[in-house]
Amino acid sequence: MIKHILADGTELKSIEGRTIPPTGKTEAVYRLIAELLISSRPSRAAEEPKASWA
Repeated sequence: MIKHILADGTELKSIEGRTIPPTGKTEAVYRLIAELLISSRPSRAAEEPKASWA
């Protein structure tokens, strides 16, 4: 069982639905996740048809 202890001492069984502020250690984790999501998105250029200049 994972126990989550907040800065004010509150103990939670789950942090589901709670927003964790991106400060300190969590900032680096949020940045890594954001970079991973951005890099895994399909290219916008591949989705848009090319204009014909004919």
